Amino acid sequence: MMTKIIEKINNGKFTRKELFSIRENAIKKLNNGDKNMVEIIELIDKAIPEDKNIAFMGFCPSADIKNRLDKEWKSQGICTFDFKESKLQLERFNKICSGDIIVLKKREEFGKTMSLHGHGIVNEVKHDANGNRYLLVNWAKQDEVIIVPLMALNSTIESLSFEIIYSSMTKEQLELFKNWLNNSSFNEYD
Repeated sequence: MMTKIIEKINNGKFTRKELFSIRENAIKKLNNGDKNMVEIIELIDKAIPEDKNIAFMGFCPSADIKNRLDKEWKSQGICTFDFKESKLQLERFNKICSGDIIVLKKREEFGKTMSLHGHGIVNEVKHDANGNRYLLVNWAKQDEVIIVPLMALNSTIESLSFEIIYSSMTKEQLELFKNWLNNSSFNEYD
């Protein structure tokens, strides 16, 4: 049974919801002494789910560009979320998986547009010595900033499926976004 689960994880045959459920069960078993669960947990933290998302993420605490974190994240190849007081945002951050694309966003015209300041693909989910979750990210090397529709993003972190993004933009906006991403994984929705 364990071999089948490991094979399905390695082959990307689980949805993110299934991966999180398996991980929760593995943690319970590990806490009850089953050391074999360490391998499952590590595999899940690297696993790419069937249903990849784009996570739009704010990078300026207090919405102040002077507090920007993106330069630090890009130089270290990471992405973090330290505002633990916001349980909803923390929960959203904790649902980002390997294979997801992170897009750094800043709200522009209130209720209408946002500027996009960078993007990268999550390579792996990690935890520091204190158990805090962070993401290893392969950040794209580009500095172009584009403006796109807000897509109802009124929070620091919002993960959306490709289908929702695709339907939220005009053809021209979508073409601009896809060119900016320069990411072939988006092409599956053409």
